[in-house]
Amino acid sequence: MEKISPNIDIKGGQEFITQQFLHFYTERGYAYLPSASLLPDNDRSVLFTGATITPLKKFIEQGVPSPGICIVQKCLRTKRLDEMTDLSVIPDWTHYFTMCGILSAPGRVDEVSGEAYELLTNTLKIPQDDLLVEASSMDKDLSHYWHDNGIRIVENTWPENYYRWKYGIPHVTGRGINFLARSNQDSLYRDLGNMVSVENDTGNVEAYEFGFGLESFLSRMHGLKKPMEASLLSSVIPYKEGLQEKFIDVLMAAIVIFHQGVEPGRGKQRHVLKKLIKGLSFLRRKMELDFEQIEDWCNKFEGVEFGSESYEEDLITGIKSYEQSLMKYVDYAKNQVHAHRLRDDVGDRLIDKLRREGGNLGILPIEIEEVINSVLI
Repeated sequence: MEKISPNIDIKGGQEFITQQFLHFYTERGYAYLPSASLLPDNDRSVLFTGATITPLKKFIEQGVPSPGICIVQKCLRTKRLDEMTDLSVIPDWTHYFTMCGILSAPGRVDEVSGEAYELLTNTLKIPQDDLLVEASSMDKDLSHYWHDNGIRIVENTWPENYYRWKYGIPHVTGRGINFLARSNQDSLYRDLGNMVSVENDTGNVEAYEFGFGLESFLSRMHGLKKPMEASLLSSVIPYKEGLQEKFIDVLMAAIVIFHQGVEPGRGKQRHVLKKLIKGLSFLRRKMELDFEQIEDWCNKFEGVEFGSESYEEDLITGIKSYEQSLMKYVDYAKNQVHAHRLRDDVGDRLIDKLRREGGNLGILPIEIEEVINSVLI
């Protein structure tokens, strides 16, 4: 079922939440930090800015100014690229999203908890019964405030590592609790955000972190199934569950990387973009999408996100280039199978040879196997 959610103003809803969030914290003395680039400066532990902590990380080492810093950050996470070609996996998350977060000075655990509680329940009007905290039983220092104020705490739902964070900083880790929310008593609790105690290896607190995904929050407020429904893109492209949302999610990630001045190729961000383009080609052919449809979606996303249309040609050129390599590989595989059959030499050696050549041409592993299976019939 296609829909542009008729009962919510996505852009207005996002602006309301971010404005309330920033006003709430700046009014309490927090310094405001503008959204940073998606390509982190001087941070080799990540390829892209994947959370508010990425641009805030320097303050962990330098010292967090009291009471803290607040930010609304564009984020990109690309750790699950191998799932692009698994048609059975339709993610609950999006690669590209916005996060609202704070980093607070140490020694303020109850203040950080109290501020987050007031923001969620009073300012943003989430009823207490619609909030849930998941925590480790080892971290009652982080969950006790919420318990004492009537929020249900569920302990040890996940292994302890689930409640632990790494920051790419030597000797610094995090212990955290997770917030879940539901839109009403008949719906399920879904992930919303986290509060984390950032500590050194002697257990001393360096900072406290609190944050939530903007699209996740808006989707929970309005009872939408997934954050994708609350993204700006869904205000201009009808949301459709299944492969279309998967394709558009990958499309958004590729376009925002192009907008960072990155081109497909070898090494770091360039390699990620190349994989995204291959994934788009794979999904395009499975969905039987034409290039005109892809160009239209590109233009609409760029228009609503960046106010310009500039990279649809680069993206489509990349898809076509990959598909030319794929056709070259298909022809190669057919010729090799024909030659080996003439010699009555069709076996593991041939299959290994075909896999090697597919890898040399940069063909997706799943498509290498599909080609081999088709030419050996």
